[in-house]
Amino acid sequence: MAWWNTVDEFLQKVGHLSGMSIKNSFARIAIIEIVLLILIVPAMFLPLSMRLLGLISAISASILVLSVHRVWSADERRRREIANRVMDGDPDIGNDHRIDVLVASLHLLVIVPLLLQRTDEVFDIYSVDNENFRVWFWFGMDLFSRSLLDWAEVYEIRFSGVNSSSMAGKHLVLFLLISIDILLIQSIIRLIGIRGTIREGVSAAARDPETAARIGRRVNRALLNSIFDTDNVEERRNRIRALAITGGPNEVESLWKLLSDDSVRTETLATLIRIGNIDQSNRLISSSNPTLRASALQWMIRCSNGPHFSRIIQLENDPSPSIRISVLESLENAPLEIATPSIIGSLNDLDEDVKIEASRQLRRLDSDKILKHAPKLLDSPSIACRIHGVEALAVVADGRVVPHIVKMFEDEDERVKIAAQQALEHLQRLAKKESNDEII
Repeated sequence: MAWWNTVDEFLQKVGHLSGMSIKNSFARIAIIEIVLLILIVPAMFLPLSMRLLGLISAISASILVLSVHRVWSADERRRREIANRVMDGDPDIGNDHRIDVLVASLHLLVIVPLLLQRTDEVFDIYSVDNENFRVWFWFGMDLFSRSLLDWAEVYEIRFSGVNSSSMAGKHLVLFLLISIDILLIQSIIRLIGIRGTIREGVSAAARDPETAARIGRRVNRALLNSIFDTDNVEERRNRIRALAITGGPNEVESLWKLLSDDSVRTETLATLIRIGNIDQSNRLISSSNPTLRASALQWMIRCSNGPHFSRIIQLENDPSPSIRISVLESLENAPLEIATPSIIGSLNDLDEDVKIEASRQLRRLDSDKILKHAPKLLDSPSIACRIHGVEALAVVADGRVVPHIVKMFEDEDERVKIAAQQALEHLQRLAKKESNDEII
């Protein structure tokens, strides 16, 4: 109906103006609380001479509570349409208003009695001996106890002695009862629908991780539980991939233990890199498990705002040679001021493969450092280190490197001799080019 759509749009606008659009949940609830108090306090404390203004304040407070419900209804309708593929969009653009609705609805325990009290003061529609707010509060409790299941009527329980003195009083009671029932029933149905959508999303995510993206962050807890509850490896992998779409730093803690599971480690690490905060990798760095430390290294390399070279070098002295090699490889694109100490330090590593990787990168350093460290590599028992030492000397346009290179023509390995020959030819080309530049 057109008129109801207009009313609904008006109520939603009131809700948004009252703070429902604020992203931060604590700030949003605080603003709603303040606005409600601004309306409730006058309705409660204004003198009898200003009873009409008090009634308007009470009505305004009830409208605000209703507007919170309507904003929630509109947002859940949008989320449901996205989940059912009726429309495309991000379900997490809007706020999750379930707590907002609960907080706002609790104020009805005060607003309903105030409505009854202020309406009676203006129109005299109830017979009551004591005008104290406590009497009206218990009259409101009578209405709440008669809503939905009407349990108080069954047990003949009544909290107050207030009676209607006119049909208008009975009409108001009926209107409030219907309103409370509608809010309760709609809220219950909406909450059941949310749980059903989450359950269906978790089930579908086992086959198609993209499905979780249509439900949003509220599916994360159920996804995590389902990952640990199933033994099907493929379903676990898909649900972990789904968390990479919907998850955030809050889900990282629950995913740690999966890094020790070979069957899902790759998916878990990829998800952690995508949703985690780089500071959370510190826990992996200090782990006694080399697999977890290697995962931390990959995290620091592949994260969206990485590589974090200053963090990577924390692992340059790791007990695992494979991790030390990976550190050197990751530093290949690092600024020289960060990479140089690690490269030079690793030239004396006890592991031959680490030495080889460090010697390979020696050519990146400045000429003075190459002249200082490359000659030592020429006496290494490792053929690869000797070759890398020759290649490093070849990038230094300095006559002091020639004797070191010439010496390698006597090496017992043919590959080292070839490297020395190529190094000399390279130096000759450099010298020829420099002489031609001087002539020009």
